[in-house]
Formats: sequence, structure tokens, C-alpha cells
Amino acid sequence: MVDLSKIKIITIAGLVTLLLGSCTTDSPVDAKLNDTNIPVAVSSPPIEDVLPVPSASQLEWQEAELVMFLHYGMNTMRRTDLGTGQEHPSEFNPEVVNVKQWVKVAKDAGFKYLILTAKHHDGFCLWPSEFTTHSIKNSPYKGGKGDILKELADECKEQGLKFGFYISVWDMNSPYYGTPEYNNYYRNQLKEVCSRYSDIGEIWLDGYLGKNPVMTHPQIDWLTFVQITKWLQPSSLMAIMGPDIRWVGNEDGYGTETDWSFDWSHPAFHGISNVQVWWPTECDVSIRPLWFYNEAENSQVKTPKYLANLYLKSVGRNSNLLLNVPPTPEGVIHEIDESYLRTWRKILDNMFERDLLLNMESYADNIRNNDTLYSPGMAVDNNKATFWAVDPDRRSGELIVDVVPTRKINIFRIEEPIKFGQRVKEFEIWGYSNNQWIKLTQGTTIGRSRILQLDTPLYVSKVKLVIKDARGAPAIRSFNAYFYEL
Repeated sequence: MVDLSKIKIITIAGLVTLLLGSCTTDSPVDAKLNDTNIPVAVSSPPIEDVLPVPSASQLEWQEAELVMFLHYGMNTMRRTDLGTGQEHPSEFNPEVVNVKQWVKVAKDAGFKYLILTAKHHDGFCLWPSEFTTHSIKNSPYKGGKGDILKELADECKEQGLKFGFYISVWDMNSPYYGTPEYNNYYRNQLKEVCSRYSDIGEIWLDGYLGKNPVMTHPQIDWLTFVQITKWLQPSSLMAIMGPDIRWVGNEDGYGTETDWSFDWSHPAFHGISNVQVWWPTECDVSIRPLWFYNEAENSQVKTPKYLANLYLKSVGRNSNLLLNVPPTPEGVIHEIDESYLRTWRKILDNMFERDLLLNMESYADNIRNNDTLYSPGMAVDNNKATFWAVDPDRRSGELIVDVVPTRKINIFRIEEPIKFGQRVKEFEIWGYSNNQWIKLTQGTTIGRSRILQLDTPLYVSKVKLVIKDARGAPAIRSFNAYFYEL
């Protein structure tokens, strides 16, 4: 007779085995409930939110992981990182601006978003702005009829990437900068770009405000900028000096070991104070020493191996990586940069190609409501819609996965289902080797993605994820292990 009380904690494959009368597999040390080979065509039911939670746009952005920055404009022609605002529009005279190549290079390297410097600190606009003469409309490019924002937005749509722009608040060309009148000037420019180009993914507002001889501290009306943008582009994300994406705090491309995707609200961006809001971090860095292209730096492009380490220290620390790849004065991404990006993509693909825990037999000390759809196998099934979860009143849990045959491991990747909030506060990873459990590594937050490298690879027959503390009942979307020598 089949014991129906046990059906909730075994897989469908296991149920078939049980009905056929086969023997069950022994559980490893400390395991209480086991599960294997859950069909992938399922999703785990929703669990209670642990506030705050991301918006749909924020969730899509975090899942994208990679954003390409394109610093291009008047500074490109002048081979400088910082203009003066006194340039003449005629100096912007590229024969070709190959946006098709920009987008293809980005897409092939795995980027999902592109951000162009529509206006840098010099105030020169890459769209035909009605509110300044310091614009592409007064340049020789396409006889003054060019609009590089439109060209790039259209190409992003064609190739399936999200388009975004950087529009500097500091404007060295505007006589209004540093006065209350400048807010109206900047609002007008925001209205232009937000109404002319559809489906803007990310808008980057720089906090670098420079200096003004009239006012040391420019009176910037950030909240009005936010309100205008959200009115015209409600699903767009406003980064850095905005309510949706936070700056990580450096320009080295590194995230922090402890990274929560939420923070306390800022009245200048959110309109309220002392409320926890979803506000994930972004790590910005340039593939070259400076932000705009200069041929003198062709020998200083960050190598594919360096970029791979950046990925581990940004995306692997619950942030997105915003990598600047500046086009040349000839309007293309340089062949060195392009080649390095392609090799970097191959490194990442090879690094995560073979998950040594995929569909391995797994065990947990607790399964939420003893429901198969929250079983430990959901964390090793390569299905982003499923996850292992524990009972609502718990703040800890243990997940054990067999490694058959014994394998050498040096990289772990863990993900939470952050659509329901970020939970884990402290965790450890253990390996079973030479008949004993050995603590391999530990950490604090997990979030969208946590990647950990071991100093020394180890052969293990089992691995154990121990959630020691959490803000709510722990849930793990993915638990992966790899071996790759970087």
C-alpha cells in the first residue's frame, strides 16, 4: 500500500519509483527531506513578500545584469574627458556613426541595455534640442539633420536591446547653470528626450555638478525631474540621482560584499523620507582608463580576464555592471575593445557552462508546507521560475546536494527569487570531502546573484548551503557549483 502522506515530499519521478516498489536512496548527513528531478515545466507558487519588493522594470533590469555605457560626443572629437562648453558645434563632424555596430557588439557580449551620453558636462546635445544652439543641429553631421539618439534608439529596438541615455545636469555651456532658471531649462530638455524616444529603459542622472562662479551649490530640483520623467516614461528607470537605481559608490566596477537591493528613501528622489524602498545598485567602470576614447589608451584596454573578475565582483555581489565602451571619432567601437569583449563573453560562457549541481539529488531540513513545488530540487533545476522555500515561520534552513561523481569545485553561485523581496542575511557553504564536512566559504547577503570563488579548489561528494539568518522565510532560486580556472 502506498503511503499517501509521503507523496508531498517526493518528486513525480520518485512517486513512479515508489509505486513500482523500488528502494529509496539513503539521505546524507543531516538531511531530513529529499527530492530529485522535478519537471522543469513548473513554477513555484508565490510566497509572501518581504518588503520592499522591486517593480517590474527594476526586476527586468536586475535580471539583465549587464549595461553598456557609450561615452560619445564632442569630447570624442577633442580627445578629452572634460570639455569647456565653449566648443563650436562645427567641431562635431564624424563621417559615420555606426550605431548598428555599437548595438551588435553589445548584444554579442551579452549586454541587454545601452546608455548613450546624450549630453555631457560641456552641454553639447546629440539630439536637435530646441533649447540650445550647442547641439548636433548646428554641426556638419548629416547637414545638421542628424539625431544620434534616434538612430541608436531605433537600432536598439531592431536588435532587441533596451535604449537609455545619460543627460548631464551640469552644463558648462548654459548661462543659466547654478541659478533657479536652470531647472526650467533642464526640465525642457528632459521633456524633449522623454517624449521623442519611446520605451526608454534607463535614464542616468549624474551627481557630479561641477562649480559655478555665481552659486557654489547649484539649486537642483531633482524631484521635479523625477516627476516629469515618470509622467512621460513611467516604466523607465532613473539611475544615480533618481529613485530606481543607486550608485555603488565607486567607479572601479566593484560591488560590496554586503549589498541590499533596498535602502531608505531620499526626499529629493522619492518625495518621502524614512521609508525602505527597492533601490538596487549599479557598478560603473570604463573599459579604458578614461571615459571618452583616446587612441593613446589602446594599449591600456582592460583585458578579458580583468573584465571577468569585474563581473564576479559586481554581478556576483548583487549589482549590475555598467561597462563603458567609448566609440572612436570614426563612429565605431575600436577593434581592440570589440575583440576583448568577445573573448570576455566566451570566458563567462565557459565558466558557467557546466553546473555540477544540475538535477543532482538534493535534500533539505525543511520544505515549505511539505509542498513539492518548494522542494530542494527546485534550486538545482535550472528553472528561474522555481525555488526551494522553507516554512513561513523559519529564518534559517539547510540545503544539501549530492555531487556524483565526486567533482572539483571552486565557484558557487546562489540566487534568491527577489520578486518577493531580498531575505538572506548570513549564509555558509560546506563541502563533504574525505568523510567530513568542511566549511568552504561564507557570506552575508545573496539577492539577485551571489558568486563566490574558493582560493583552492576542492573535490567534494556533497555540498551544503546553510542559511543562518534571514529577514523572512528563506527561499533559494538557484544553487550552482562550477570549476573554472580564471
